[in-house]
Amino acid sequence: LTGDTAKGNFSNTRIALIDFRRRISAFQHSVMVYQLCRAVWTHWLDVAVLAGALDLPGYATDRRHYLACDWLPTKWDWIDPVKDAAAEILQIEAGLKSRTQAIAERGFDAEQVDREIAAERQREAALGLDFRRPGSPAQSAGSGAAPGNAEGQQADARDDGDQADDGEGRVPRPEEDA
Repeated sequence: LTGDTAKGNFSNTRIALIDFRRRISAFQHSVMVYQLCRAVWTHWLDVAVLAGALDLPGYATDRRHYLACDWLPTKWDWIDPVKDAAAEILQIEAGLKSRTQAIAERGFDAEQVDREIAAERQREAALGLDFRRPGSPAQSAGSGAAPGNAEGQQADARDDGDQADDGEGRVPRPEEDA
């Protein structure tokens, strides 16, 4: 009720955070995008065309076409980025989200990211380097991937799939005891 989550557990705090983010997202779209960003974008584009800084053929007759754009605020980060990444990969693989959408939510252009990845892989192959994780889909697809130890890859896959290791048996560091 008050928004005070100081004595709440992880689940209660997460629920409060989700509710807060939902309200902020609604504010971003209903106020920031529609009342501020669109107005500034429209005015800026009109001034740029009228001043001759931009040459947009047919702007006067098809202005709406040029004003169309997507406003994508950056994606909210969560507590566990590894689980977030795994969930995003599952959404992409299930067809619930595209790579382009996932990349855009992070504030990047998918075409630029793809060009960078391709250039990095070419550079890695030329230098005999491979920074991808053994057994990953990116590595098994080829493209210059170095062959790995099959037994080691199977053990790694077993370790990755071990849901029982939740950290309960770990020894806390001295600074965590306080």
